Amino acid sequence: LICLMSHTMPAVFLNRLLPTFLVFIIFSNAISQTSEKTKYSLASDISPLAYNGYSLKLGVIPKACPQTELALEIFSIDIPELIIKANEANANKGWSEIVEPGIALYFDRKIGANQNALWVGGGIVYLNHFAHKQNEQNEFQQLEYLLRVNYKWYPFENKGFYLNPYFAFAYRHKVSGDNGSYDLNPFLVIPSVYLSWEI
Repeated sequence: LICLMSHTMPAVFLNRLLPTFLVFIIFSNAISQTSEKTKYSLASDISPLAYNGYSLKLGVIPKACPQTELALEIFSIDIPELIIKANEANANKGWSEIVEPGIALYFDRKIGANQNALWVGGGIVYLNHFAHKQNEQNEFQQLEYLLRVNYKWYPFENKGFYLNPYFAFAYRHKVSGDNGSYDLNPFLVIPSVYLSWEI
């Protein structure tokens, strides 16, 4: 997977963010042997699944910092037509847009002590875009910075499965490639839900 990603994203993302995430997991286990159990989660965002894509998010809540979660996600999605048309410069011109891949690093803090609780935080996302219409095809890359609010709801007493609706406000800027005549929005509001499992 790392080999595949290295051909589609800036080296800075692989060289800094991914190793930071892995070191965080190892460090959290090493320093917290006397605390409560470290929690891991596996999740999938329903929006990419609904639009011909995929989503896999891995998270860790270290037992030394039970109010803190760090997560890494890889995903792809066919951008919904409604989102494309929301930018009047692209509306009704036959554009389609695909993100493949998107890679995100999230950091969230829990608000309160209850199991069902609000989490707030942020994230940084690398996005590889393909935008095309008729005879015009473009590939470009953006970085996206997120402010996130999400809620973890455990519907069953045996824990494990939980729903994780979230709302994110995103700022984006192009870092490479050519978007041609496809107009880019610097700001985006992103609501969705993760289907999640915690161990």
